[in-house]
Amino acid sequence: MYYVIQGQGCSEQDNDVIEWGEGDLFCFPGAGKTVHKSVGGDSLLFLATNEPLLSVDRLTPPSAAEAVVEVVHWSAEEITRQFEPVLKRPITENTSGHALLFSSTALEGSTNILPTMNCALNTLEAGKDQRPHRHNGVAVTLCIRGHGVYSQIEDQRVDWIDYGVQITPPAALHSHHNRGQERMECLIFQDEALHYYTRTPGFSWT
Repeated sequence: MYYVIQGQGCSEQDNDVIEWGEGDLFCFPGAGKTVHKSVGGDSLLFLATNEPLLSVDRLTPPSAAEAVVEVVHWSAEEITRQFEPVLKRPITENTSGHALLFSSTALEGSTNILPTMNCALNTLEAGKDQRPHRHNGVAVTLCIRGHGVYSQIEDQRVDWIDYGVQITPPAALHSHHNRGQERMECLIFQDEALHYYTRTPGFSWT
């Protein structure tokens, strides 16, 4: 999975071509060779993959014809359009904020982006807090907009910087706090999907 931090260009895998720009998210199956081309200047892409999990058992991805993972492109404009009704939903004590989950036709029943990984665009309004919680999945968080935002992970405070990456260890007690003047936005990748399959998500509020 790729998130476009900066620039514009195209990516190709076999006969599939995706033209992307800033704020887009796209996905290719893992077996093919992917070629990225930047247009009109430098580009910066953030890559998230399940390769570490596959490498444990020395597995290789299936061929494109047999892959569950599809070629998918979520443009920044479409992400914004899909998020608008989500932002109108009320926040309660039992919700962690507004989030938009990314999936594909093949995996929409599980709302996962890969069979063992899920990805979401999360937000936290200015002046708000996400109360302490924990889960068994690791969280890799890419900060898109986070001025004045910090996380408390166990006894450690972590201040956010735009396009910095934060890793929350499995089962660590953590909370998020927005003391900035605008809504926080971040992209979160988790192996929580694997824990849902094994019935071990371990999510709890404290």
